[in-house]
Amino acid sequence: MILWIFLFLVGRIFAEECPYHGGNLVDDLMIVDWVDRRVNDPFPVQYNLLFQGGYINMPSARMECEGRIGIGYSSIPPYRLYNLRCQVTNFLEVSGNYRVFKGIPDPILSDFGFGNKADKGVNVKLSLLKPEDSLYKLPGIAIGAEDFLGTQTFKSKYVVVTHVLPDYNFEASVGLGAKRIKGWFGGALWMPWRHSCYRWLQPIALVAEYDATDTKHDPHPDGRKTQTPINFGLNYRFNDIFQFSANYIRGKAFAGSLSATYNFGYCEGFLPKIDNPPLHYPCCDDPIEKAFRKQKFSVHLIERGYKDLRITLQNKTYRTEDELLSRLRCLLAACIPCNISQVTIVLETDGFPIQEYHFPMEYVRQWSEGEICETELSVLVRRKEVCFPLHGTRTTLFSCPYEPFCFKLVPHTYTLFGSARGKFKYSLGVGAAVSGFLPTNIYYSAQVGYPLFTDLENVSDVDRLNPSQIINVRTDLIRYIKQRGVQLDEAYLQKGWNLGYGVFARLSGGYFERQYGGVASELLWYPLKYPFSFGAEAAILWKRDYSGLRFQHKIRKLNGFTPSYLSFTGSQYFFNFYYDWRAVDLDLKVKLGKFLAADWGARFEVSRYFPSGLILTLWYTYTNGKDMINGQTYYDKGVSLSMPLDIFYTYSCRKRFGFGMSAWLRDVGAISATGRPLYSLIREHR
Repeated sequence: MILWIFLFLVGRIFAEECPYHGGNLVDDLMIVDWVDRRVNDPFPVQYNLLFQGGYINMPSARMECEGRIGIGYSSIPPYRLYNLRCQVTNFLEVSGNYRVFKGIPDPILSDFGFGNKADKGVNVKLSLLKPEDSLYKLPGIAIGAEDFLGTQTFKSKYVVVTHVLPDYNFEASVGLGAKRIKGWFGGALWMPWRHSCYRWLQPIALVAEYDATDTKHDPHPDGRKTQTPINFGLNYRFNDIFQFSANYIRGKAFAGSLSATYNFGYCEGFLPKIDNPPLHYPCCDDPIEKAFRKQKFSVHLIERGYKDLRITLQNKTYRTEDELLSRLRCLLAACIPCNISQVTIVLETDGFPIQEYHFPMEYVRQWSEGEICETELSVLVRRKEVCFPLHGTRTTLFSCPYEPFCFKLVPHTYTLFGSARGKFKYSLGVGAAVSGFLPTNIYYSAQVGYPLFTDLENVSDVDRLNPSQIINVRTDLIRYIKQRGVQLDEAYLQKGWNLGYGVFARLSGGYFERQYGGVASELLWYPLKYPFSFGAEAAILWKRDYSGLRFQHKIRKLNGFTPSYLSFTGSQYFFNFYYDWRAVDLDLKVKLGKFLAADWGARFEVSRYFPSGLILTLWYTYTNGKDMINGQTYYDKGVSLSMPLDIFYTYSCRKRFGFGMSAWLRDVGAISATGRPLYSLIREHR
């Protein structure tokens, strides 16, 4: 009943705005024009000083398009804020603030290289109804929470309603908050020159708000002084990327911000792919392996049966399956002899096959001659699990080993929040990596690093406020990265297998990371036809010395601030479950088992992937480890980002940039690297 009432009201609203008299072409065209203007000329979203959709200090119910990521800086006397934001979906906004208290030294940590007092917080806003959903005829409604993780010094929660009037270039909000946002608040925004003929005038937005911040209980003494709750200012958004703001707040101080955002989630690339080989390969008499090599494929094996070919190759260039199949279709149509009725393409990664494509050449040739379309051919090309032909039933036409040597320069970077008040520390340097394959397709990787810039010289590897009281499997990381000179980051071997029917396995051993080395194994069932998979993994690990190649056999454990050293051989083993929720572009992972600090529990990961290849991941770990911060049990949590680099290049490639960070550097829920995990390795190439 409620749904029918809602639909009736919406219908009446639209009917009043867009009258329709059947059979009148002019009215029909006016309706189309009205809808086009609403869809293609959306009212811009403005950011407040916390880098949320809003005004100055107060939020609104507005949301950006999903996939938009940004970085910014705000000055809100008496604080300086370094901000990040991400529009995870069209209805979920996440932002983070690293807040520095001006003129307030940390009573405990400032003497140890941590500077002024600081705090960090995470904000989230969930849209229940967006103004755009009704083409601005209905208001937007959102609920949100600020600083809901960590020390929660600036914690607040709110509900806000925003109505947008695009014909008047105006929006207004009213909301109700609790905690730091105390009681009723409101805001308004006007863009008087939005449709001006002068483009430099169009982005100007005048903003004003009623600020409900509870300044009487502000953590900073200078933040408790206020003369009026009315704030006002001016925003300027340039090229839909940069936003500048200048504001006058509390009747006594000037505030401002500078930010940059871009929709990396739907970015098709900043540069055209002019250096890619031509898509349509002309008919020629080149050997098949040479034709594939010209298209940037690495062919390792070509076998012939009675009337079929089996081509085993590695795709190290093309990131999407659509582009991969497009090039394979063109190659096969141009280069395969007419007496071959089927070609099987076996796709490999890290020395083992992961899946195969069956191309019926009769239909491939019909497609090349224009008799059937690409969509029809895509239905006829089957993707299947790898099958293994009987020995001696095929003739080898070509064989080439994997690349034995690949050298590259890589960043050598460590970042961490090293105290209970969120002090950000870093070490930046350069590294050199070499990888390749030994005989029998054993993968190897070795990497060394050299630190160039660091602010960790005076930082202790013991948290001065909340020292970890479980065995220190992670919190002594600072001892490792403070070492000078060239350091070995990793050096290990790994062998993978496809056991058939979607079952994969791997063994690895060596120096897996800066802190640990050992041996590890993994078994994974990852079928093609199901969205879920599961597996198991185990590792025996030894803790490395702070420098050099030797291992330690004892590990530190603190009682208060007093250290003791226990015998230690590390182990971790997990049962893993994965689910690819393709309807909403989410990848869900769960790890159940024993973590490195002998704590038992589960780690939950949610990854949002976008058409551009961007992947954003949030994780939360719940274990029985008793790690206390400020009197509360801490559970490891964090965020990571993985971005394809080919959006910046004039050619296709599969290289990625990855970065991740936990909320705090702690020992609970710790996991050591053990080589290249099977699920992510296979999923990336599928």
